[in-house]
Amino acid sequence: MKYEKVQTMSLAEFADRRVEGELSGILSQLNGGTFMECHKLIAAETGIWIEDLVPVFQKLDAALATRPLPEKLR
Repeated sequence: MKYEKVQTMSLAEFADRRVEGELSGILSQLNGGTFMECHKLIAAETGIWIEDLVPVFQKLDAALATRPLPEKLR
């Protein structure tokens, strides 16, 4: 798919990406949300848990939680 303003990176690059400020202190506390919740549901259904994805999903959930509100919701 083609998206506007997309930065393409590998899983390793994203996992190693530095998180600035207060957000870095709460990353390890994120255990729900879109990506982590999906990870937990898949584990419950399949018995498969991929520990390496935890920090990646936490960062993705944090990015979703801290993004600016869309114009329609302001």
